[in-house]
Amino acid sequence: MDTDTFSDKHVIDFSQSNFINLKINTDTDEGFQLFKKFHGVSLPTILFLNPDGNEIDRLIGYHDANTYLGKINDVVKGVNTLDYFLQIYNQYSDSSLISLNIGNKYLERNLIEDAKPFFYNVLNGKNKKYYQEAEYRLAYLEYENNNFEPLLTFIDTNPNSDFTYAGIRTVIRYYRGQSDTISEITYYKKLINFFPTDPNALNSYGWRMSELEMNLDDALEKTQLAVQLSHDNIGTQANILDTEAEILWKLGRIDEAIQTIEKAILLNPDYEYFINQKNKFLKSL
Repeated sequence: MDTDTFSDKHVIDFSQSNFINLKINTDTDEGFQLFKKFHGVSLPTILFLNPDGNEIDRLIGYHDANTYLGKINDVVKGVNTLDYFLQIYNQYSDSSLISLNIGNKYLERNLIEDAKPFFYNVLNGKNKKYYQEAEYRLAYLEYENNNFEPLLTFIDTNPNSDFTYAGIRTVIRYYRGQSDTISEITYYKKLINFFPTDPNALNSYGWRMSELEMNLDDALEKTQLAVQLSHDNIGTQANILDTEAEILWKLGRIDEAIQTIEKAILLNPDYEYFINQKNKFLKSL
């Protein structure tokens, strides 16, 4: 975010006018202790504190300048924060959306036991629009507590959900960490069966198969489809072309691998990794 979001003039002007801005590295002892104090879950994490040092809200992960500006505007106005939703909840305790927002805000702070009752509120409410997200959150929390079954059940009963996509990726990471390659591949297959036109899903399957040197013909077919599906995103397409080239190389089709990586280089000529890939292929001729 340093190179785009935090260098944006509007972000700089608004931040300097409304906040005292500090960047703290979690690799330092001070940074690590603060990360623990505020129950950090991932990086980057941006904390918004009041003058007494109490948390107003937080932002986790990458966000572009426009999204970040919207967030810090909310913080200044005191809207869409945990305290804001808790105040509204006192008036509209039967609102599934308010309960979901509160549960998610507690999750951001890694306050799991505080989050759970609000997700159960959603499941017990009349509005089923937010049921799926609440069910996924609770299933994921069970997974974090070493109970895998609710997450696996959620995946099998909600094949078209965006949350299923995230759930399958979680299962894949778990099995990979356990060196259970057969189960890992099973869930990669499930990912591309559930999301057959998602270029990122197809590409991740293709790349992993190239690493494992398994199912390479199928991986090539899926990756070539992903290239077609990503025609409107040059950056994504270049990365998928790299996957296709790697698979071709693993299949011994070196000339085709070189031709394919050259297409990626045309899309991103300054990316040294693609150039190194081409050199790797050339050396194997």
